[in-house]
Amino acid sequence: MAEWRRTHQRRPMELDVAHRLVRAALPLFGLDPRSAVDFVKYRENHVFRVTESAGSVFAVRLHRPGYRDDEEIRTEVSYLDALASAGVPVPAVRRTTEGALFSTATADGHVRSVSVQHWVQGARPFGDIDAALSGRHDPPAHAFSGIGAVLGRVHAEALRIGEPEGFRRGSWDADGLAGPRPLWGDPVALPSLTPGERAAVERGVGHVHRRLRALGTGRDIFGVIHADATPENLLETTDGFVLIDFDDFGTGWYVFDLVTAVFHHARNPRYPEFEDAVRGGYEAHRTLSDAEIGAWDDLMLARGLTYLGWAADRPGDPASEFISEVVAPWVADIAETLTSGAPAPWRPSHLRSPAQEIR
Repeated sequence: MAEWRRTHQRRPMELDVAHRLVRAALPLFGLDPRSAVDFVKYRENHVFRVTESAGSVFAVRLHRPGYRDDEEIRTEVSYLDALASAGVPVPAVRRTTEGALFSTATADGHVRSVSVQHWVQGARPFGDIDAALSGRHDPPAHAFSGIGAVLGRVHAEALRIGEPEGFRRGSWDADGLAGPRPLWGDPVALPSLTPGERAAVERGVGHVHRRLRALGTGRDIFGVIHADATPENLLETTDGFVLIDFDDFGTGWYVFDLVTAVFHHARNPRYPEFEDAVRGGYEAHRTLSDAEIGAWDDLMLARGLTYLGWAADRPGDPASEFISEVVAPWVADIAETLTSGAPAPWRPSHLRSPAQEIR
């Protein structure tokens, strides 16, 4: 979960300690310890930009203890490395001097797993969630065609790679999205929900779980996905889009990545153009089945529910407050609409103006 994680202010470790950990890690990756080290963001992990005197730039990530174990980190970085080696537009991995995918750094009694990627130069995020939800971000439809193309390339290569031996990541299946213990938390537990909203969300959870269990997890529609292709994780470059931040990648329905890419623009009256464009760009690389297209709106609801669960697990977090105030009422409305058998709110007859205030 990109921007909402990036904006929250919790700091489990002082930044000066994090800086020292990065300095300690640089020689392990063959990088100059005298390089400029700049703090970028705290998400679930600390991320720093490291610039060597010769001009090479890297993203150094300090992995939060207890969030991912070594096998999960190894799975993520090795998959990213395989995608980059195949020419898929994702960041290139920087290995250690011994050829390892990640290492461990120690400073002042703190120990962190560390991984490094080459910085994507000259890039900017496609957008941000706040602007997309409010309608302030109104991109040209062809941009979504490019996004679809990147996701299609990722999935085409993922189909080829499969799940190598030792693969260990979470699954965005029916249980992972709407089961008793969803990957990102229980959306029904979000404290800000009104009684009516809570009832709608609870019905929505049951609806999603039933529909996705019926969809099945056949290899032709379900495999390794990014799972967080939000506007902030899609970087625009002169050569097209680059997909970053694989922190939540795992297994799931391929179409879930496309849904995530357009979810935050679903209140825009031009949403049908965006959906058509992302699907068109995608299908240049992999054809969507009727079953996947039929599950689109259910997965849109599922995507919204994950954000409520995330916020429920992080009370008091500024990002959780944003979700509670802005996103939750909208997701409850989606749940109410879909469970009543009505067309989804983003379908043409139900679209509202982006200038209309989100309640």
